[in-house]
Amino acid sequence: MAWLARLRGPTGAVDHAAFEDWYCADPRHADIYDALLDSWDATEQLPPSRSDDDRSRGSATRAVLVGLLAASLIAIIGAGVWTQYLDRDQRSASPQLASRYPGERRETAPGHIETIRLPDGSRVTLDTASRIDLAFSGTERRIHLISGRARFAVAHGDPRPFIVTAGAQDVVAHGTLFDIFLQDERAAIALIEGKIEVRRTDHDGASRFLAPGEVMRVERSGPLPRPEPDRSAIQDWPSGMQRFTDASLESVAAACNRYAAHGPIIVTGALASKRFSGTLDVRDTRAAAQLLASAMGAKIEVAADGAIRLIEQ
Repeated sequence: MAWLARLRGPTGAVDHAAFEDWYCADPRHADIYDALLDSWDATEQLPPSRSDDDRSRGSATRAVLVGLLAASLIAIIGAGVWTQYLDRDQRSASPQLASRYPGERRETAPGHIETIRLPDGSRVTLDTASRIDLAFSGTERRIHLISGRARFAVAHGDPRPFIVTAGAQDVVAHGTLFDIFLQDERAAIALIEGKIEVRRTDHDGASRFLAPGEVMRVERSGPLPRPEPDRSAIQDWPSGMQRFTDASLESVAAACNRYAAHGPIIVTGALASKRFSGTLDVRDTRAAAQLLASAMGAKIEVAADGAIRLIEQ
C-alpha cells in the first residue's frame, strides 16, 4: 500500500516508524514522497464537485496519484532497499544489547559518508571526517558528536531518552529526524521531522524546542538563540550532493575540501569573493573544481602535490 494512504489511514501511528526508515534511506524516496504529497494536498483543496462527473474526476485524480506513488515505491523496493529496513527484530529496544557497546567510537575518513545502525534500531549517518562516541546504557541512549556532521533517525518504541551532546548543548529527540553540524565549537541544528529540545549543558540550563524546518545556530557560549525557519539549511548531504545559494567561492571550496582525500581546491584573490549558486557532488573534488571554473570563467592549475588552484583568466 502507498505510504501516503497508510499514514493517513487508521494505522498511521503504527506505520510512522517504518515510514521514517524508508524516507531517509535514500534521497529518491524523499523526492518521490514530497512531490506526490504536494500533488495530493492540491487535490484536497479543490472545491466540492457539483456533479457526479466532477466527483468521479476528483476520485480518479486521487487514484492516479496513489497509483504513481505505489509504482515509484515498487520500483525502489525491487532494488532491495525496502527489505533492508524492515527487520523488526533488530528494531526492537534492547538495553541488554546496548550494554555491549559502551563507549564505542565511530568515525569516517575524508571523502566518506557512512550510515550506522544503532542497537536500538536508530540510524546515524556520519558525514565526511566526522566522529561520534556511543554511550548507550540501561537508562538512556546518549551519543557524543565530537566533530563533523551527522543525521539522526531515531527509532520509536524505546522508553530511554535519545540524547545527542554536541558542544555545550544536549539535543533531546522525540522519535524524529534531525541534523547536527559541529564546526569550530559552533553547532547548527536542523530539524527535518518530529520534535527536538535543545538544552544548555552549563549552569544556565536553558532550553528551546524546534519545529520541522527550523534551524538553530548555537555559539559555544551565550544564550540559546531562537530557532529560525530555514528549509534551505536542510541539505541532501547524505547523498553527497550539496546545494549552494549565492555563496562565496571561498566557502564553496571549503565545503568541497572537507571531502578531499588528496588535493584541495584553492581559491585566492578577487575570485574568492565571487558568488556561486548551484548543486555539486562535493565528494568528487576534481569534477567540482572543473564545474566551478567553468561557471566562474576561471582556469585550473594542478600542483605537484595534487592541490587544485582556480585562477582568474
